[in-house]
Amino acid sequence: MIKILDIEKAILMLILFSIAILGYEVQFMSYVLSAIVVGYFMLKGELQLSRYGVLIPLILLLILGTRIGTGFRLVDIVRDYIYFSSPMLSFLLGVILYKRISLQKLMILFVAFGTIYSLYYLLQSTLQFGSIFISDTYDTRYSIGTGTPLPMMALFFTIFFYKDINTVFRNHYLLMGIILFNAIVMYYFASRVYYFSFLIFILLYLFYAFVAKYKKIGLILFSGVFVILLFMVYQMITGEGFVAEKMRNSLDEMFIQEFDGYDSVINNWRAYELFEAFNTMMQGSALHKIIGFGFGKLIHLEMELLLPGIELDYIPNLHNGFAYVMVKTGGIGILLFLVFAINLLLKASRRIRLGSDHKTAFILLLATIIAVYFTTLVVNGFFSGESFFLLLFIGYLYEFLFNNTESDENKHNNSNVQCGIEIKQVP
Repeated sequence: MIKILDIEKAILMLILFSIAILGYEVQFMSYVLSAIVVGYFMLKGELQLSRYGVLIPLILLLILGTRIGTGFRLVDIVRDYIYFSSPMLSFLLGVILYKRISLQKLMILFVAFGTIYSLYYLLQSTLQFGSIFISDTYDTRYSIGTGTPLPMMALFFTIFFYKDINTVFRNHYLLMGIILFNAIVMYYFASRVYYFSFLIFILLYLFYAFVAKYKKIGLILFSGVFVILLFMVYQMITGEGFVAEKMRNSLDEMFIQEFDGYDSVINNWRAYELFEAFNTMMQGSALHKIIGFGFGKLIHLEMELLLPGIELDYIPNLHNGFAYVMVKTGGIGILLFLVFAINLLLKASRRIRLGSDHKTAFILLLATIIAVYFTTLVVNGFFSGESFFLLLFIGYLYEFLFNNTESDENKHNNSNVQCGIEIKQVP
């Protein structure tokens, strides 16, 4: 039995590593591999969906988007089923992972995978441009992409859980290098989404670390750090270069509703998508506004998107995930989408009193959910393969908060002893 468990764990680690390195370029990979793993453990009887009523709002979204006789193309319908079901699979994979590794080991895993992905990203940039040192982040963003959240998570855990991470790496210079390495790659991502998500994690954790523990003195410390962070953001926005310009234009890119030509549409593409999604909803019936058009519905573009060799006058999804949910499932769908997060957080908040480790897990859960919903507003994060590890982390933390038993801790500790690692409780 032990050998079987070891083999399962090794395969699971290999799958996660594959998604970490190749998941951004082949986003369908995370869905297929998650479905295989979840299906396996369901057939094995180790994963019972009836225990996870928190997923009911997401299941209802799948039901709400199902229509008969709409005339939509099958490929578009299947695509929407994949997008809407992928968050549940990632969540359940996190639940499965909880039974196999401790929270500390998961953080170490994120640091290792994030750093390896950063190395892979810089290798790509070197092969693309002939040098690791790129003159402008514009080049890396549009040639290689904005990457995944893993380097951001690696950076956060290495900084704020330094002692726990050091139990494995045992070298301060190596950890300093990991911090610098992931920070450089995050800069090359030129992703406002990851910058602000990182800020969300920092602020919530510092608030917990300072205010919750040290009251008035903690509030003073937190206020000082908050002012420093605001100053850094201000300097970033008012500075020069591609990133600063993108930061200044963020609101216009997302919400501007006036377009004076094709250049204006291209420069504010997210806003144009939202504009056309709004027009689509306004052209629908009252019933469409309530329950949406269903899976397979495409959004018509009055101004075609011209790409090399391609002309698009319809698009299947949107950068704004809330608008995407609205078109497919209507106002009820938006409500269900929000209920999932609110219900999850309300349930989790009741577990804080069980101990400091539960408080830490709740803060991490809160930060992750806020970050995922923020990315959904900008890059459809909740339904994107890029957010796989964030959604997996939500599932892991949920299982930690609600099913963290003494037997689970003993199993984790025994596993850690076998690996020759002295484990300390996460503060």
